[in-house]
Amino acid sequence: MAYTSGNTIEATHYNGFVTSVNALWGVGTSNRGLGQTTTLSAVSAGNTVTAAQWATLLDRSRSVSDQYGQDGSITVDTVSNPTTGDSIAAYATIAADIATLDAAAVAVTTAPSYVTAVTDTASTAGNFKVLITQTDTLTFASAAGMRYFFNAGGKVTTSYALSGHTSRTKANEWATLVSACGTYQLFNTTGGKTGGSGSPTTNLTTTGFWDLGTTDTVMFKQTEDSSPYTANFLQVEMKLNAVPGSSTVLTIKTTWNDASTDSTYDAAASTNLDIVDGTKVTTFSYEASAATYITATWGTPAWATITNTES
Repeated sequence: MAYTSGNTIEATHYNGFVTSVNALWGVGTSNRGLGQTTTLSAVSAGNTVTAAQWATLLDRSRSVSDQYGQDGSITVDTVSNPTTGDSIAAYATIAADIATLDAAAVAVTTAPSYVTAVTDTASTAGNFKVLITQTDTLTFASAAGMRYFFNAGGKVTTSYALSGHTSRTKANEWATLVSACGTYQLFNTTGGKTGGSGSPTTNLTTTGFWDLGTTDTVMFKQTEDSSPYTANFLQVEMKLNAVPGSSTVLTIKTTWNDASTDSTYDAAASTNLDIVDGTKVTTFSYEASAATYITATWGTPAWATITNTES
């Protein structure tokens, strides 16, 4: 029998909605699932679906809605919960509401709010003439925890800084490039540069955690726009230690590549302008969703610096 007002609301109808909401709220699979333990129970065939059970289903749907910012997009938010003794009519929009929540879970780009960022830095302070490689790993205690982190809207970022350098032409140009690169952000199914200026040659905006593989993907690259330094670039690559959903480690590598063939010498200062001194820093950061509507089920991931070399 169809789930419509005027017909008997069968246990199978309710159980179908329960399965769909649990897939978003509970363990789920792939890019669905927040790992919450307060999932809904099915009703045995032939049993009555109580007002309390309907109310809990609506409440769970609202919690998912809150996490994915869909308050203005679903009708359940405008419906009062039934209480014991009420006659339960079919909630005509619940199937459509759950479909809206499902689409929002897959496409989520941000959490409703974030806890304080957890950062790690790789820093060098020598004379940079050729290459700086700064690599960090972010390790989760479990593959499920990593999945929940991104499914809830968690993000990982990289940003860059050059300070304390001598005011030489090349060093100044590198400082300009580093500032122009802004911050690169990785979400569950999207990414991209925020802040800064200029036009990157690579800026993956539709590639997120769920699109990464086990070999490096160039997520971002921006080159210097002033001659003779236009071959110089800053690049970000990312990879996982296994396919998404089975992985526990995200590796991020930033490369500061001085590929220009310049060889300017300042005779008055008796110094080579091709050397970039000062402190060069990549900051790796993650921001987890605040536990406003959900419990933090991803644990406490840990940063580790793997490579920090300068030549």
